Amino acid sequence: MEPVLTADGVVQRYGGRRVLGPIDLRLEAGGGLAVRGANGSGKSTLVRIVAGREAPDEGGVRVCGKPPREADLEFRRDVFVLDEAVFYPDLTVREHLELAAIGHGAGGGAADLVGRAVERCRLAGHADMAPGRLSKGLQQLMMLAGLLVRPPARLAVLDEPERHLDGDARDLLAVLVEEAREQGTAVLLATHDDALAERVCDARTDLS
Repeated sequence: MEPVLTADGVVQRYGGRRVLGPIDLRLEAGGGLAVRGANGSGKSTLVRIVAGREAPDEGGVRVCGKPPREADLEFRRDVFVLDEAVFYPDLTVREHLELAAIGHGAGGGAADLVGRAVERCRLAGHADMAPGRLSKGLQQLMMLAGLLVRPPARLAVLDEPERHLDGDARDLLAVLVEEAREQGTAVLLATHDDALAERVCDARTDLS
């Protein structure tokens, strides 16, 4: 079976300065790969490339057998990306999640899916608030709840998902990532958290 994610000789430069690579990756269904490195080592650049937001200067990336393209509907169906919290200022937390659920085919079951996700991610008391009124930690939990309102992704790309989360919320994050892997989702995790990486991933690559 073809790997969910491959990267071959990927290099990226900004302004003529190399910021990533060369790097090679291979990630199978249900696998977990932690990407480690100091700030400026290229973790977020790698995430943007895998998420289809920019193309590498050298080498190639394939996700589910194709070059990643964020605008491609099939790519968005197959890939869950969690990086910076983004939201519509006029929608509530619940409405954001219902929009995601309906977009992934939940239909009339969207409200129930969202209700369970809101409870599990500790957002029940905030579900009818605008995300902009939430703390950074609750915004991050809202983004994480997106994993629960859609069918299992083939690939989850997580860029420092532990940011702004306290210890209990980090434990919830780890449990959700473990469950996603059990459902066959491949996980690419860029993180500074050694404990999280060791708990949820079975492979590691270090950027320098």
